[in-house]
Amino acid sequence: MVFPGRFSSGCLRCRQRKVKCDEGKPTCRRCYNYGKPCLGYTDEFHFRHSAPKGRSQSVSSTASKSSNAESTASTVGTAVTASTTSPPPPQNDKQQEQQQAPQNATPKPKLRLAEAAQRRRSLAIVRPPTQSYDNMSLCYFVRRFVSPDDDDGFPGHLSFLPSLFDHYKGGLIETATLSVAQLAAYNHLGGEELRTRSMRNYGRVIKGLQEAIQSNDQVMDDKVIATILLLCTYKDFSGEGLGDPNEHASGLFYLLEKRGPSQIGTRRGSELFLLALLRLQIYSFLHGDDKYTDPGAIATVIGIFDPLLRGLAMMSRTLSLRHRLCRLIPSETTQSQAGSPPEASQSSAWSEEERVLIQECFEMLDNFNHWDQEAAVYWQNTFEGRGVPTTLGEMGKGTTHYDAETACIIILLRSARLILLQTMLLYQSMLQPGEEEEEFSYYNMWAETVPFLETDVRKAVDDMLAAVPYALGDIDPTGMPATMLHDGAAAIIIVHSIRLVTHCGYTTPEQRERAVIILTRLYSAIGLRSAIGRQPGEPFSGITPSPLVMSPGSTDIDEEAFSLPDAMSLLSSS
Repeated sequence: MVFPGRFSSGCLRCRQRKVKCDEGKPTCRRCYNYGKPCLGYTDEFHFRHSAPKGRSQSVSSTASKSSNAESTASTVGTAVTASTTSPPPPQNDKQQEQQQAPQNATPKPKLRLAEAAQRRRSLAIVRPPTQSYDNMSLCYFVRRFVSPDDDDGFPGHLSFLPSLFDHYKGGLIETATLSVAQLAAYNHLGGEELRTRSMRNYGRVIKGLQEAIQSNDQVMDDKVIATILLLCTYKDFSGEGLGDPNEHASGLFYLLEKRGPSQIGTRRGSELFLLALLRLQIYSFLHGDDKYTDPGAIATVIGIFDPLLRGLAMMSRTLSLRHRLCRLIPSETTQSQAGSPPEASQSSAWSEEERVLIQECFEMLDNFNHWDQEAAVYWQNTFEGRGVPTTLGEMGKGTTHYDAETACIIILLRSARLILLQTMLLYQSMLQPGEEEEEFSYYNMWAETVPFLETDVRKAVDDMLAAVPYALGDIDPTGMPATMLHDGAAAIIIVHSIRLVTHCGYTTPEQRERAVIILTRLYSAIGLRSAIGRQPGEPFSGITPSPLVMSPGSTDIDEEAFSLPDAMSLLSSS
């Protein structure tokens, strides 16, 4: 845009008539004498486009030539008339203006057409703003899947990410965040371009992460472990490779051990450790492999002083007990062999080892009860304004209310207790009464505990399902209906715990139906493809010792289940 130079300051009508304006305000006297209303004055500054010079000049020159030709013809005609006729009598100024007006108004339509054409060309140069896939994806991901940074120090989900992310850098953490954000936006909004960009960025992160782990300078950086957590989150959105043995468990375990107990000294490090430990526990459960559950025994040692970390250590310990107990459960092949008694009753020495293990399992159940009581006091003294954990079965009654983060912790602890209860019930179902009186008494003792264990299973599931509306922000800590923007942050934390409920063989049909509805929402409204699990017939296939623990069939979920209108009508849209 350039300034055109000297511009007439007269009113619009005088400029059209091409007469000198007296510039009277608000209307000029010349227009009043002419008998027409004054059209007023234009703005002080006038700009024009400088790009289309050729066409503008050609149009202007054409208009000028037309005007000059008409003026010349008018002048010649006047001269001829003057030479053949006598001079006219003198006229006053008003009559002269009326005679000149038709001559001066002749080129006006052409000038207006030229100005209109130039105005259209100017508008055509302005292009509409293009959509920024990166910014759109990042805004959606941070708003929905990143917890806000609260002041009380309670760990959230990726609340450290804004402090690590630098929009002007293209490092590991930035590329990983962009990859996950693009896939999350693709699941929610669609657009194949988002998916393509996400996969391309994911490949770049994998290559860069391998180089960073091999470098001693970068391996201790918070950005490296945060990048691995983002890659794990990527699997929740893609639903591909869930439980893949080539997941990032070994890398997380290596980094947590190398960073040592000092990593919990900072708020960011504590949240990174908590989220990484949860990922390792999910891997351990899916594969029945407990070697990655407690890196460096950090949670066990620090948990002596911190009930929150103690709860995580109890979850790791539960997975280890489950793994040991599952090894004592005879496989279906062994059971089908004729005349082959269960392995649990073949050896008295082996029975003694079993009894020690069973004793540890019951002690762990007692530890969960003690944790509920101790955590309530710790929450009241440390986290002001948050709901406090309650004993088993109390949350399902609906008499207490919770914040989103506390509800997530309760769901995680109840799911660990549920895993242990299921495994113990499965072990008892494989026992057979022995011939000796001692063995028979041992069998009867187990049989007496079954009703209590099954009751605890249903209480644990009730607590988990009752905590979901608080975790997803449907109910606020005061018990009133609410809406939480970052419901996806809690969804990522609890999705595998809710999947566990759908595969539990000791829950009621009503509990399984509620769990399916929750998973439907996590999949269709929030975009977590990991909520649908695997195809029917192979849920958690790596660790399923019996259909009694992880029962497929009607409780399994696939993508077709999410099209049921009766289930979708019960969901709250986001």
